[in-house]
Amino acid sequence: MALRYEEVTSEVTKLLHKVLADHFGELKNAKIVALFDLKKRMSGGQIVLGRIVKTNHLIRHLTKEEAGSAEGYDYIITIDKKGWEALADKDKVRLLRHELRHTYYDIDSEDNPYKLIDHTVNDFYEEIELNKDDPKWRQKAATMVTDMYEQEKEEAREKRAKQKKGKNRAARNA
Repeated sequence: MALRYEEVTSEVTKLLHKVLADHFGELKNAKIVALFDLKKRMSGGQIVLGRIVKTNHLIRHLTKEEAGSAEGYDYIITIDKKGWEALADKDKVRLLRHELRHTYYDIDSEDNPYKLIDHTVNDFYEEIELNKDDPKWRQKAATMVTDMYEQEKEEAREKRAKQKKGKNRAARNA
């Protein structure tokens, strides 16, 4: 059984830390790990380029050593690997920033201040301002990555058809 996820490169980790430092000071103590998703993920009919999840108690326990913290990781960001490799550097920053916008630091929480939230109106306006040079970056990236998956699927179909044709030819000649 092949695993769905793999470790990200140091380039991704460095960029994640830069985006955190530049835009999300409230998360400076949060433990966040990023992983590449090796399979296509869809939601609402659209490809998912990135996703952030809050860890549960089990995951937190299992990641204590890796996170270097008695509490383990607070968040896990998964990034479509094909998409990441195809994105321009600016869009990589946009993707990480977008996912981190789903976080919320609840200063009044005694148990765990790190929460997840849906998009807010403030985030919407802030993202519009930050992406004014390319407001449709997400749609363009999603189309590009979807096309890449479709091309891969078509190539696999052609390969299977070619193999089947070769087997049929071999059976007739036998």
